[in-house]
Amino acid sequence: MALNIKVNLDNHYELQSTDDDFRYSIFESTLTDGKVSRLGVKISSEQHPFMPDVYNLAFGPVNEKNEIDDRIKLTHQDHSKVFSTIVLAGLTFLTKHKDKYLGIDGSDTRRAYMYYRCIQNNFEYLNSLFTVYGVNYYLRILRDESTDYNQKDFLAIPKVIEKGETLPPTKLYNYFIFNTKQCAQETTVI
Repeated sequence: MALNIKVNLDNHYELQSTDDDFRYSIFESTLTDGKVSRLGVKISSEQHPFMPDVYNLAFGPVNEKNEIDDRIKLTHQDHSKVFSTIVLAGLTFLTKHKDKYLGIDGSDTRRAYMYYRCIQNNFEYLNSLFTVYGVNYYLRILRDESTDYNQKDFLAIPKVIEKGETLPPTKLYNYFIFNTKQCAQETTVI
């Protein structure tokens, strides 16, 4: 996936929300081979287990059952337009749900780095719309012998991402949280 993505909400695909809550939207993107791919943007209905009021945003190609597979790699003709459409779907949801936050999971190091670079490369634009947080999950190193995990085993402390900050791969955020600037003024983060 390209790292030179330029987010611009004026350059997006037609987004069709499939519900009144704006939790699921579909759009079509043209791939480099000329084929058209249906993509979905889904916002979970359950909050993150370790961060209140944070709802995961998933995106990717959809199958015939409208299920998203966010692990498939596609080569779009216009990655910027795809990401702008995803951002628009998220912003639409947050505008309707001012007390909520959206989270995007960098499911592996490559994706986490790509999301982080995209945030940094579009910092001024995204910062005009959102407050963006990065989160690292840390498993408690010293704990009892139990293999059961619970909320106390993890620390999920959001940190506002700042323009130009650089992080080594070992310290890279693996989860990103967004809320609108209006939300940031009205509520307190996690």
